[in-house]
Amino acid sequence: MPEIPARRICVVRLSALGDVIHALAMVNGVRRGYPDAEITWIVHPVPYQAVREQPAIDRFVILERGGAASFLALAKTLKGERFDLALVPQVSFKAGLVAALLDARVKLGFDFRRSRELHWFFCNAHLPSRPAGHVQEHYLEFLDALGILREPVEWNLRFTDGELEWRDAFFARLGRPAVAFVAASAHPEKDWTVEGHARAMEHVDRVVGMQPLLVGGPSERERRVADAIVAACRTRVEVALERPVRHTLLQLSGSAVVVAPDTGPLHAAVAMGVPTVGLYGMSNPRRVGPFRAYADLLVDHFTEAGETHARRVTRPGRMATITPEEVIAKIDTAVARYVRFGPQGGTQR
Repeated sequence: MPEIPARRICVVRLSALGDVIHALAMVNGVRRGYPDAEITWIVHPVPYQAVREQPAIDRFVILERGGAASFLALAKTLKGERFDLALVPQVSFKAGLVAALLDARVKLGFDFRRSRELHWFFCNAHLPSRPAGHVQEHYLEFLDALGILREPVEWNLRFTDGELEWRDAFFARLGRPAVAFVAASAHPEKDWTVEGHARAMEHVDRVVGMQPLLVGGPSERERRVADAIVAACRTRVEVALERPVRHTLLQLSGSAVVVAPDTGPLHAAVAMGVPTVGLYGMSNPRRVGPFRAYADLLVDHFTEAGETHARRVTRPGRMATITPEEVIAKIDTAVARYVRFGPQGGTQR
């Protein structure tokens, strides 16, 4: 039995995609511990698209991005509702305000040392203080506090039959297996170089015999980066900067290999079991790298000799030191170790 009795549970994780993927593993664990509870998740619209089909969640409450009007709408939605337990694995002031709106007997958040933006004061119960670790571990600590076994750690991202048909049609049109590249993150200093992407894509096409595929969102910056890569690449690149985000998830799930920096799509690909070449220089892979998977595919230009810490530290300029040869070697390793070709030329993992 969990440590805290609860029939109605609310999760407050509003954004971003990578953190929502981490939170999904926590929520699936909560469902194991509370099989009969009603679980509500408060989330922003875009990350909601990633998890909307998850059977562990009974109800999603969407907090629109905006000012006071969005909070007034949320307060109206929650009026009269009483929760036994609220889980708040987000330390932003906005998440704290959402927690303050909740009528919940227990509001469980992080310890004071990990608290920022008044997070500690918005909660009335707190995790024990622990050394810095991988971000996914921080979410799993909520299961520890509730007395729920962490293992197995499961994401179980789900797609509808119609979505899987869309994915099959998309990859059938390409005519050969694809290696997906995520070229742009939310922070430009986490991005790899245009020239590096171009050389790696040429290798994927000419040596590996797969289709280079650029995936991500349709923002102006992402399109500029994609255009620069296509102009520098001496082979055909399939550009698929998609909206909604579920199309990106489908493209990642159907790719033979994914190449990505520290981004939400990287964590989604790892959660779906896709061999992922992680490119790290700006951020610490011990904190935000692929979780428990594909360490043999990691390109790490962040860690200094002898370092083992998982602290939140950034090192600008390091991504530009990653060479095409390093990434190409990891792509070749991924194909050799993880990719199997089916009878019709498709890939199997």
